[in-house]
Amino acid sequence: MLKAISVTQLNKYISNIFEAEELLQNVKVYGEVSNLSFVRGNLYFNLKDEDSLISCIMFGVSNCNLKEGNQISATGNIRFYSKGGKINLYVSATLPYGSGLLYQQFIELKDKLEKEGIFNIKSREEIPSKINKIGIITSSTGAVLHDIVTVSHRRNPKLDIDVYPAKVQGKNAEKSIINGLKYFDKCNDIDVIIIARGGGSIEDLQPFNTEILAREIVKISKPIISAVGHETDYTICDFSSSLRAATPSEAAEIVAIDLSLSLKMFKSNYEKLNYLYYNLLDEKTIVMENYIEKLNTYFDNILLKKNSKLKILLSKFLKINLFENIENKFTLSYNKLNVINPIYISQMGWARITKGEKLINSIKQLKLGDELNIEICDGKFKSSVLDILKENIE
Repeated sequence: MLKAISVTQLNKYISNIFEAEELLQNVKVYGEVSNLSFVRGNLYFNLKDEDSLISCIMFGVSNCNLKEGNQISATGNIRFYSKGGKINLYVSATLPYGSGLLYQQFIELKDKLEKEGIFNIKSREEIPSKINKIGIITSSTGAVLHDIVTVSHRRNPKLDIDVYPAKVQGKNAEKSIINGLKYFDKCNDIDVIIIARGGGSIEDLQPFNTEILAREIVKISKPIISAVGHETDYTICDFSSSLRAATPSEAAEIVAIDLSLSLKMFKSNYEKLNYLYYNLLDEKTIVMENYIEKLNTYFDNILLKKNSKLKILLSKFLKINLFENIENKFTLSYNKLNVINPIYISQMGWARITKGEKLINSIKQLKLGDELNIEICDGKFKSSVLDILKENIE
């Protein structure tokens, strides 16, 4: 029975084999650069062809000239990393080895579609200023969807969002994205469509760099925003759409109007209008007061002139009618005095009645048998009370 060994012992044994094999020392390998990253002076990338891939590490790099999609020849030693259980090519030098196949295909397709005018068709569609509902084509499980929904609802909580869960990488991803476009194109309430996914290598973004997707995009009647990859990533989908957003979050900012900023703008405009209104009102009030003052002065002058003329006419009139007025006043005074003349009153049938020396002016002063002195216009006579017919005369 064989004796069991530890994983560390096994990996160290394999690592010794790799180090001892001369064919794996100073080997030259060519392929396409992908998944490139630069960390603390060390360069990490994959070198691949159509069927295979190997991880590469290049230590102590001060200036990185490599780019995603470059076709290079790398010289180095094959090593087995025992702690990670992974085979790496430790690169000591690189040389250009033509352009990357996928990148070259991207350039050729871009030039072809640009000459056909495909990129100008969708770009003529403007994003509507008022957006009530958006359709998002992306993975239902990625962080991209969360970012778009979070940013959109933070800026505009009333924005309605519909999601078409699509594959955004690998086999059938292109077909899934196209199905999402056709689905939203039939929805009458969708104002804008967003195609979104996070960053990745040129291989990961390949579904967005195809001719069939570009031609399907321009057939869609609704505006489309492409939010694919990082800010430095460009795809055929970007050029074919109505608008490119550098990131999915930026796409959310484009479609979601910031209500708080709109409210601030409204308040600011209201305050400006209020200020202008009252400022204008003050100006008009001053102008009106000046007009009123001028009119008052004008009318005062007219009245003063008319008053002077009236006084002159009145003086003349009074002189002409002086004696007539005196006669009229005398007649009026005579008539007034005559009304209160006792003789005139007695001639009208009224009498002065006394009981002894006391003047009788109320029936309450009388009783049966009282002797009364009655004075009329042409004489006096005595009489006695035979009957009191009514005490109160209303």
